[in-house]
Amino acid sequence: MSACIAGAGVTARLAVFARPPVAGAAKTRLAPAVGHDGAARLASAFLADTMASAAHARDTLGLVLELWSADAAPHPELVNVARAHGAVLRAQPAGDLGARMRAAIDAGEAGHGTLIVGTDAPTAPRHAWARARRALETHDVVLGPTADGGYWLLGARAPLPASFFDGVPWSAPTTRAATVAAAARLGLRVAHLAPWYDVDGPDDLRLLRAHLALTPQDAPETTRALAGLNAGAP
Repeated sequence: MSACIAGAGVTARLAVFARPPVAGAAKTRLAPAVGHDGAARLASAFLADTMASAAHARDTLGLVLELWSADAAPHPELVNVARAHGAVLRAQPAGDLGARMRAAIDAGEAGHGTLIVGTDAPTAPRHAWARARRALETHDVVLGPTADGGYWLLGARAPLPASFFDGVPWSAPTTRAATVAAAARLGLRVAHLAPWYDVDGPDDLRLLRAHLALTPQDAPETTRALAGLNAGAP
């Protein structure tokens, strides 16, 4: 049986998952291309652009905005960013990504859908937020696919069954397929947004540079960070 709640609408929450932008701990897969300090600068820019887009979605779509820190004691930059954008600051619990996403979904009030994003897709188009919000009206789960087999956004109309993420491999080419299979097994309806890209490794960074060379306004803080890295390159 589908867990989809009938009704004309649902109030949605938008939860941004973020790690502190600390050199040597943030975006380490980018370090071979830009160094650990450069990777941390990009992580900080990704956070700023993602939160700016999320705040715009909050203001235009009537969402509740939350910033979920990977550390129990949030890094000062996360505190400042949350304050600047009027976001509720929360701490992610222990566990794998599935456990942490389920906790974020369960934290909502009854009848509140939840959209969850990380900060790895700072150029995600703002219209995608609206499409994800609308998808919660008719589907139990919404996914924003990425080319590497994962997803940059996950939404849930209601709390998910405890077994939903059981067996889902994280950061794997089959992450999205396993999530879709889990939804099918539980009778949940899934909506897919148009694919977008996230930025994990050097190949993704090249795509990001090409994108922002054409439309820097899509992620202005990331554009500035890349310009700074370019200026400092030998």
